[in-house]
Amino acid sequence: MGTRIEAASALTSHGLRKLSARHLADAAVRTCLAHAGREPGDVDMLINAGIYRDDNMGEPALAALIQEDIGANLGQPPIGGHGTFSFDLANGTCGVINAIQLEAGLLRSGVIRLGAIVTSDVDPNLKDPGSAPFRPAGGALLLGWDDNISGFTDFGMETFSEYEDLFVSGLVWQRRRGLRVPPRATGQSQMVIDSKPGYQARLVDCAEHATRRFLHRLGMGIGEIDLLVPASSSPDFLDPLRLRLGIPGDRVAYTAEDLAGAYTTGPIAALQAAIKSGRLGDARNTLLLAAGAGITVALALYRQTPP
Repeated sequence: MGTRIEAASALTSHGLRKLSARHLADAAVRTCLAHAGREPGDVDMLINAGIYRDDNMGEPALAALIQEDIGANLGQPPIGGHGTFSFDLANGTCGVINAIQLEAGLLRSGVIRLGAIVTSDVDPNLKDPGSAPFRPAGGALLLGWDDNISGFTDFGMETFSEYEDLFVSGLVWQRRRGLRVPPRATGQSQMVIDSKPGYQARLVDCAEHATRRFLHRLGMGIGEIDLLVPASSSPDFLDPLRLRLGIPGDRVAYTAEDLAGAYTTGPIAALQAAIKSGRLGDARNTLLLAAGAGITVALALYRQTPP
């Protein structure tokens, strides 16, 4: 018995018009629910793992706004009735795997029956479009319980703090300036994202070491992994990692080209590719991998074998 992937959906704006992080997330979760044949009211827990939002909005929690938009059990649930609990979880590219681990535990305990994980990122600096090193994208993942498979059985998280300065993002206060602007005039916060040379190479190093230690702890070898589902921030990360681990290309879920470079949506985009290709359904042991700022590496093992 274990947590099962019911559906995954990832999308981008395709450059047609600028969408907000909220709209991208809404569209992704609605598409995901349709793929699974589910209704918004079926969702017991909704976790938003997105990071970068238009206007650098921090409050209220975006998860609550998404819940409202899709109409997932709004208002206070009646006594003994069904409600939806929603909140934000922020851990960059690794946030989706963190959310999977959390919802898997609640599914195992019977507290929830269906969990939704939503992501979205857009360039937060409206006056400087294109400044963010990622593709605007949104994604959604539905998790349920299945008595016939082992599902998500093991999780791993490792941080290499010696490389924490290679990718840094944060808000910087920019004061308004001009001849007619008072000295103490208000300004606005601007998101600054600094990715230093060598960051991608160190991601590969850390992801390889963390993966080997994770599998060693489980008593498994690379050859037992039928499918690698990586959150690929760029080709400079995925192909070198695959070669270092010795995994053939036909055992890797490559993200669709229009979603390559997605940030928090990366793991969901790779899962969508695995589902569409049929590889996820054929794999006995699937390894989800995400690596990002920190440098932090998150791993999850998904088994489609009897419990």
